[in-house]
Amino acid sequence: MIPTLVRGALRAASAALFVASSSLAAQNAAPEPSLYVVDDVRLLDQADAPHVRLVLRDGRIERVLDAGAELPAGARVVDGKGMLALPALIDAYTLGGCETPTPVAQQDAPPSEASDVYVDMRQANRKGIQPAFRAAGVFSLPKDKSKPWRESGFGALLSAPAGQLLAGTSALCTTRDAAVRDVMLDAEVFAHAAFRASGPGYPSTLMGYHAQLRQFFMDVRRQLELRARYDAGRPGPRPAFDAELEAGALLAAKQRRVMCEAESAQDIRRWIDFADELGLEIGIVGGREAWKVAGELAARAIPVVLTLEWGDEPKDPHEKDKQSKSAAAPKEQPKKAEAETQGANATTDAPAAESRASAEQAPKADEQATEAKADPKAEAKKWEYQEPLGVREFKRKQWEEGRDCAKKLHEARVVFAFGSGSGNGADLLKKARTTVEHGLPAEVALAALTTQASKLLGADGHIGSVRVGADATLALWTANPLTKDAKLAWLFVDGFAHEFEIKDEPQATGKPDEGVDASGTWDLEIKSERGTSKGTLELTMEPDGDVTGKLTTTSQGGNERTLDVRGHVGGKTMTLSGTFTMRDAEATQALKLELDGDALSGSSSTRAAFGEFTSEVSGTRRPRHQAEEVRHEGGCGDEHP
Repeated sequence: MIPTLVRGALRAASAALFVASSSLAAQNAAPEPSLYVVDDVRLLDQADAPHVRLVLRDGRIERVLDAGAELPAGARVVDGKGMLALPALIDAYTLGGCETPTPVAQQDAPPSEASDVYVDMRQANRKGIQPAFRAAGVFSLPKDKSKPWRESGFGALLSAPAGQLLAGTSALCTTRDAAVRDVMLDAEVFAHAAFRASGPGYPSTLMGYHAQLRQFFMDVRRQLELRARYDAGRPGPRPAFDAELEAGALLAAKQRRVMCEAESAQDIRRWIDFADELGLEIGIVGGREAWKVAGELAARAIPVVLTLEWGDEPKDPHEKDKQSKSAAAPKEQPKKAEAETQGANATTDAPAAESRASAEQAPKADEQATEAKADPKAEAKKWEYQEPLGVREFKRKQWEEGRDCAKKLHEARVVFAFGSGSGNGADLLKKARTTVEHGLPAEVALAALTTQASKLLGADGHIGSVRVGADATLALWTANPLTKDAKLAWLFVDGFAHEFEIKDEPQATGKPDEGVDASGTWDLEIKSERGTSKGTLELTMEPDGDVTGKLTTTSQGGNERTLDVRGHVGGKTMTLSGTFTMRDAEATQALKLELDGDALSGSSSTRAAFGEFTSEVSGTRRPRHQAEEVRHEGGCGDEHP
């Protein structure tokens, strides 16, 4: 028998071990979202929309209450301050979180060196082929990577493999900072394909890519036939275990959609023909020229995920002409009598007018030439190479076509969503705003980032809407997120809250003082703790004081950045602001400047998730003839001054 004292000691040790293990289990358990009430928010982007209360419990939207309804006990209350509550944005295609491996090409036993020459290729030559690869198996989005998406209002993203003929399947995840198992919404969404294959050897051409894909799907059909014969006990070899062929069978049976990378209209047509030949259900990713085949995409119900990868905006070669026409348009036309008189005198006065014009322009031309020689910058500009006008017009047209693709797809009733591709959430939101500025209805663009995206991804039962029963993945905005002035105040992902500080930009008010005009090109000097850099401001001011233009800055390392700015002049004070992407996050630059004739001075602040930087700014306005771009003949097709 065990002595009583020993039995007591064992019971005490067991109890201590139980308490310790319980404490450890509690520490390792996944955190649970708190009970929240999001108070005083609007669900519609209308000034007179009713204000409601949202009850968030266990990561779901439990109830939508009237503004005066009783709050549940123990809830944390978030004051919405009348802001707009919308579904968190969805990035419908990103390479973030998934490192796509190179497929193993040779998957069968090597041929015998003693055998005769083979007349065909090895059976399992799988270069570029790995449909069984799962992004869910390698998904990794560390805190520093997921944070930029959250800061731009994104609550979910589709992490996709890429760069191979059949790259594998994508995974739909939330942007919450948590273990992979806790952020995974759907581990297998789409298969992904492209006319590309990494590594040396066959295939390496478009013809080879087509042949490789055809051969693979022929192997799929053969595998299915061998399996059916083997299961039925009929003669024939036992089919090999082949995960790639099993995954390919799902595609051949249209049980999983294949999202095909294609930017050009020609590649989109190739994929459509290929899908008809092999019996695949496809979608298009990229789609810069999808507008050219919009009718066929709509007729076949082929969805598109636009990555909005237009490249840097090329300068409009006719911008100055358009501005000149715009400035001249409001001017009053001469009265009829004056016009008739001028018409009658035009013939007789023409020689005299030409003589007067020549006499007046000659001193000005001499004066400008003298000033240009005195100005080394102007002298240097004369020898800058400029592409021929036709090339610049083509590049501008191509960029505008990519920018307006979403609008044309909408007009053709093509189903589409937005994805960042190789970019990030901040860049995607910025470009979506650009599509709205150039004609895409704001509600359509917002749907491409929320409701339409969730339907395409098969997740509309959980995300993409603010309704009872949906996941508590939503955002509070000060305005419609497709407007540049909108700011993100709160983001809930799976019921976990993220609050963001909103800093109001300094805004000049009132009308400009008499004689104050900010229009023109300003040379800037920007001083900060990091040193001194240069910049230029190209501004146009309206009579009421509203200002638009571009700010170009050059760092000490020679890197140049240009961003669109807008603001207002009140009295002699001018405020400007604009956004840009920096370190994979959206940054805001705000300037507050005092105008004094052809001089200005003030401060600039740059704010982003990684911090805030301030600088001193001073500048002078260029004389009009220096502000105009000086061009010299630098090659065939260049314009003259």
